[in-house]
Amino acid sequence: MKQFDLDRNYFEQIGLDSGALTMLGVIVHSLKEPGEYRGTVRRGKQPEASFYISADSNSPVAQVTIDLASLSSGPGDEKADCCKEEDKNRFVVNPKGYAMFRVSRGSGGYNVHIRRAAEDPKTAVYDSSQLQDGDVFSAIIVRPGRYAFYNLVTDAKGEIFVSYPVIGKTAYRPPAPVSVECTREGFKPNRIELQPGQGINCQIRVPSRIKIELAEPDDGPRGERERFKRGFRRRSLPKSTD
Repeated sequence: MKQFDLDRNYFEQIGLDSGALTMLGVIVHSLKEPGEYRGTVRRGKQPEASFYISADSNSPVAQVTIDLASLSSGPGDEKADCCKEEDKNRFVVNPKGYAMFRVSRGSGGYNVHIRRAAEDPKTAVYDSSQLQDGDVFSAIIVRPGRYAFYNLVTDAKGEIFVSYPVIGKTAYRPPAPVSVECTREGFKPNRIELQPGQGINCQIRVPSRIKIELAEPDDGPRGERERFKRGFRRRSLPKSTD
């Protein structure tokens, strides 16, 4: 039996950046126009892999999922997919559908460049480090606490509050994701409250780069006790004058 490996990056990563995609975030993008497209997976500015998307009007596929971590795996990576390289790096979707970019494992930090395959390779049609109108950035924030919420392109600001989990008698199921519009005027709404494991969908209306940073952790009742212990000082009793 194959041993199940739990990727610690999922639990240890705090905060998100749509321009440096990790396991906690997903970008959904529509090509809109039919044709052949070539994509490049980058970590920062360094290209790591390439892939091709056929936006075929006759295709019944409404959404294709592209795992950036799998694409960037070298030929010697034992976790790489077993399929042929040419199949692994080629996708087909209807142009009215969507390409969903995700990271299945590792520390991430990816962005994607997409251009038409027949055009000048230096001309980028789409760069995920700056999201476009119609894109969606979906995220899950694992650690409870208060987060600062930014759009680095428009300077919009907001806050996200992730509540501490409460153990109940029945199995917990996270609520549906909260939807937020990213507009030129700012986030709508700009104050978001999330339950444990609940996602957030950022509907992009203007050029955007979304960043979420932990401002104040919520360690729950145990954390309160630990802070009390660290702050507690025993006072010495006054000496008797007898």
